[in-house]
Amino acid sequence: MRVFVLSCAIALVLSVSSAVAALTNAQRLARGLPVLPPKFGRALPGYAWTPTAAGAKQSPSPSPPKKYTGRILAMGNDGKPLGHLYNWASGINGVNFGASSEDLHVSFTKPLSGKGLIDIQAVDPAFPELCYIGTTSNDTLAPGSPTAVGFGNVIRTPVHSPPVPVGQNEADESAIWTFDQNTNELKAHYVNLDGHKAKTTIAYKIYDNTIFFVGDIGAYNAAQVNPDYHVSPITFYLDV
Repeated sequence: MRVFVLSCAIALVLSVSSAVAALTNAQRLARGLPVLPPKFGRALPGYAWTPTAAGAKQSPSPSPPKKYTGRILAMGNDGKPLGHLYNWASGINGVNFGASSEDLHVSFTKPLSGKGLIDIQAVDPAFPELCYIGTTSNDTLAPGSPTAVGFGNVIRTPVHSPPVPVGQNEADESAIWTFDQNTNELKAHYVNLDGHKAKTTIAYKIYDNTIFFVGDIGAYNAAQVNPDYHVSPITFYLDV
């Protein structure tokens, strides 16, 4: 008998609690009861569920590749700037020691991954064609070797491609560059004829204001009979 009475009492309490919980906030205020806290994550009356409201995660939109423009500054081995690349009518080479209006302006796009080789394009060339900058010959660069490859305006070539013949006396590579967005440094990565990437140093000969690439600057200088032909390493930076 006691068990039956206790069961009935519990059922009555639960029934009253359910009835009170079902009251609207207006009804609760009318009875002197506290209002219920708001419930989030429910669709409002008259509105359909959306993936966001339902808690579904939406994929973020991919960021577009970033485009950079500016001039290329040649920095000496002593950390002092030599000048910007010169926009010659006959092509790209050498440092501009004249007016800034004769500086070469360039543009390139960095991959979404932030890695990989890129092309650098001349955007205001004084020359009529071949609007990318890169290597212009096909010698093999290697440690201990005095060989060098030319620098200038080139056709656009595939990434990781060895030199592509252009005419009778030239072989071009354009996609040889990497860009460090933290320092703005541009590095060259020449690919030898055998398809292997060579250690590549940008060399500057002050004697005739020329720029080219070597694999071993010490070996190159040792092979020069005239000390005026010695070169020094330089570094390229994007000057925005």
